[in-house]
Amino acid sequence: MKANFMARFLLALLVLAIFGAYSYVRASYTPFSDELERAREASAAPVIVAVTPQAVFPEAEATVAAPEESAEPEPTPAPTPTLDPESPAGRAAALGLPAPPEIDVTSWEYVLVNGEHSIGTYEPAELGYLNQTADATDIQTSYNPNRCPVDLRIAQALLDMALGCREAGLPVYLSSGYRSYSVQQQNFKRVCDNNGITDGKDAEGYYITMPAGCSEHQTGLGVDITDKYYEIKRDDKVASATIDWLQAHCAEYGFVLRFPKDKRPITQVMGESWHFRYVGKEAAAYMTENNLVLEEFLALYGVN
Repeated sequence: MKANFMARFLLALLVLAIFGAYSYVRASYTPFSDELERAREASAAPVIVAVTPQAVFPEAEATVAAPEESAEPEPTPAPTPTLDPESPAGRAAALGLPAPPEIDVTSWEYVLVNGEHSIGTYEPAELGYLNQTADATDIQTSYNPNRCPVDLRIAQALLDMALGCREAGLPVYLSSGYRSYSVQQQNFKRVCDNNGITDGKDAEGYYITMPAGCSEHQTGLGVDITDKYYEIKRDDKVASATIDWLQAHCAEYGFVLRFPKDKRPITQVMGESWHFRYVGKEAAAYMTENNLVLEEFLALYGVN
């Protein structure tokens, strides 16, 4: 009986060993155990997640601008120089005029003579005498009563203008140039007596003849030019193609129309379409382009 008990005991141990071995092998090869192992390893590794501003704030994507390419800075414009209001350019700018030429306003060709600016008994240093119709082109320096006397410094420019007029097919007559102080005295008295006046002015208060010392003719820089000889000069008689040509081209030779009719309130002289004054080409061009008479032009330089 004791032997049977031992046999059963050993058999039970064997069965138990076989069952244990089978369970071990099965557990070693189950898919679940593999997945469990991988999960365990994965749980031990750190997890890295990329976070962008758009991920946190999706609406920011529309407001974040792409960086612009760098551009060269625009140059700073140079400041406009401030004009001295007491300078010629400053006075011209105040009147809406371009800057006048840079000249020496005290030079001989800019001398101002009128009813308020007398030159006394002034005489040009030297006179030049021109053929009145420009038939002859020589310039004489000795007194010749049959020729037109002018300041010798403008003689060539005046001759060139007269010849230009002739080349245009028009007659020209250098009617009156330089007059001395004494000759202007006589002229003033004669005109006043003929017109029943004493001050040389017409009914509107404009000069028809200038007192001695106040006449442009005394400078030798002013000259009356017509198409022919006139005993009495009046616009309704002197008006001609010659006058038109001279007014259109005089600046090319350094001359200006001295007494335009529409400038009478400034010059105080009746309109004289035949009276031309030498001021040099630079000043003549500026005065003509900007419709200025000598008083207006010189005022830009402080001459009043």
